[in-house]
Amino acid sequence: MKFTGAQLQTFVEPYGIPVDGLQHLGSSQNHVYRARHPSGADCVVRISEGRHRTKAEVEAELEWVSHLSSMGLRVCPPLLTEEGVTCVEGSINGQTCLVTCFEQAPGEKVKAADLGPDLYRKLGALVGQLHAGVATFETSGAEWKRPHWHQSRLICQDLAALEGQVSDAFRSSVADLVDSLRSWPVDSSTYGPVHGDVSLGNCHLHEGELWLFDFDNAEHGYFAQDLATVLYDSVYCKVLNKFADPGLTDRMLPLWQAVWDGYQETGLVKELDAEQMRKFFLLREAVIYIHYHRVLDVKTVSESFKTGLEVMRENVERQEHQVEFAVVFRGDTRLQDTRRKS
Repeated sequence: MKFTGAQLQTFVEPYGIPVDGLQHLGSSQNHVYRARHPSGADCVVRISEGRHRTKAEVEAELEWVSHLSSMGLRVCPPLLTEEGVTCVEGSINGQTCLVTCFEQAPGEKVKAADLGPDLYRKLGALVGQLHAGVATFETSGAEWKRPHWHQSRLICQDLAALEGQVSDAFRSSVADLVDSLRSWPVDSSTYGPVHGDVSLGNCHLHEGELWLFDFDNAEHGYFAQDLATVLYDSVYCKVLNKFADPGLTDRMLPLWQAVWDGYQETGLVKELDAEQMRKFFLLREAVIYIHYHRVLDVKTVSESFKTGLEVMRENVERQEHQVEFAVVFRGDTRLQDTRRKS
């Protein structure tokens, strides 16, 4: 949906932000604008249109981010309206829109020249701090009002909306991965609020430190799934040369080891199950495949992109991957394969 100036003014007015100060940054899962808050802070306005999210769920997200910020984590806390609330609700043509405002992360997007073991160690440490923050998080309600990972709109509503565009085999495999992963034990050292979309794309680098933002997909989940997402988005995708080649896993190893070393300094998880990580990695590939089909006209993309999509589809359907997980988890006794015996 393209908003008119009058509609945008209605959305940002509660925050005291003038509509002529908005700069559109992009629209994907949400509509995002840069602005200047009356407090003087550079800020980001997020307008969530539909996307299967309730006001209570957004407020729970903001409660989590505020807690992490209060602990000193480098995240972007929400800013209040003039009436002292963090989220306002509007409606356009019967469609509910939820509007939030965050401090803008300082620094700049991570560039290729920044990539290296030192940056990845910092990314791992930041994710570890995120998970450690669960121990001191007390929600205002009986339960944190966010979905559990297996209820995610990404693998539920978004997949359902692609009826006829993805294969039955793909759907069946996603369901099988979810059912299998739900059998892993749940306790306070393995499960809690997670970011749900940790990647270097959702980070800024400022004075040598990483800042993490975009908690829109925050949910109840396994801490391992955040790590599997890092492995997929920020390691695998960064070293992939369009298509997998024999050196792929070897290029991933030093970066992943740096992530894990950083995480061990701050995080709750002390040992990873290679089979659980493999399945969450495949589920992440499924989510990306679904996302592409939701936001792109896949009939018009380049032939090489179509070939890449076919590889992703086959990986998910077969539950196999070009990454050699036995090698990725071989080198450190803390990364041993603790696969459960049937």
